[in-house]
Amino acid sequence: MIKLFSPENEVQLALAKSLLEAEGIPFFVHNDHFGSLYVGIQIEFLNRKTIMVDEAYEARAKEVIADFLLHDISEPASEKEAYSPWDKLRMIAEGLVFGWVVPGKRRRGKKE
Repeated sequence: MIKLFSPENEVQLALAKSLLEAEGIPFFVHNDHFGSLYVGIQIEFLNRKTIMVDEAYEARAKEVIADFLLHDISEPASEKEAYSPWDKLRMIAEGLVFGWVVPGKRRRGKKE
């Protein structure tokens, strides 16, 4: 089996799986369920989901995925809008109001 595609999110994964199933292309998703357990940094062989196909279906699978990626309307992370002033104000207010909920070491008065 060869690596075909590593989706950026669950939506891309679901769409790619649907397209491959519709074309009758057998595939395997490496870390399909295990990868959902760990959030945060995506490490290739630890928790990143990867769609793999058999060599016999490689050409057709690449066509399907290339067409999907060409018409994918999701924005790259660099083109997403920055936080609005309202969002920034809300985050500051939440930090001030709910800051006591965040775990951490608190400083108390000096003990003698």
